[in-house]
Amino acid sequence: MRTFSKSLAGAIMALGLVASPVLSADVQDQETLAARVSEHSPAKEAYIKDRPILGWTLSGNRLQDIPEPIRDVLGSTDATKYDDAYVAANKGSIVALQMRKDGPDFYIIGKETFDGKYSVVALEEVAAKNSRLMERLLPEVKAMYDARADGLVGALKTVPVDMIRVSAIGYPTDAPLTIQAPWGEQSKPEGQDAFLVWDTGENQYYMVNQDENGLPISYIPAN
Repeated sequence: MRTFSKSLAGAIMALGLVASPVLSADVQDQETLAARVSEHSPAKEAYIKDRPILGWTLSGNRLQDIPEPIRDVLGSTDATKYDDAYVAANKGSIVALQMRKDGPDFYIIGKETFDGKYSVVALEEVAAKNSRLMERLLPEVKAMYDARADGLVGALKTVPVDMIRVSAIGYPTDAPLTIQAPWGEQSKPEGQDAFLVWDTGENQYYMVNQDENGLPISYIPAN
């Protein structure tokens, strides 16, 4: 899986050059996604976070600065690979420490998104309102919570998010799908749908996988 260096891309754009990251042959790039959205004019669905999550504050500039129990599974849900440049560019944001029924869903929230769409809440509020998360936490992360480790915070997304189903733009649910995302590549498995979200800070789409109920992970319908 290739990584996408945000700092390199920024430098290229600053020079006024047009360039695309090197992608695997079967990866759907941003131009393809945008063309499919334009062609199919899919309905947008509004979702909102239904409960606060745990997060680990990005205070360093390297992947190695993230605690090992978090770093080892970071991006594993959708096969995302992060690099030091992306960590440094999003310093001050958090790693979202979410849990699916089948394991961890840890990912970096973009700094602009975190600043504009999230509120920091008390750790105790996470325990009170998100018991499912607390029950599923990795033992090492639960130990960090019990110790109230420095860097661990509660966070709640406070604004609705418009999403598009990938099936609504012509991608079959019975086939896997990998897309180019702001931080590299993301994948969904065969046999399920997924959702695209437009990242206004990056001017690109990213993907949110389904949970066991067919909803975007950690979201509920806004209406």
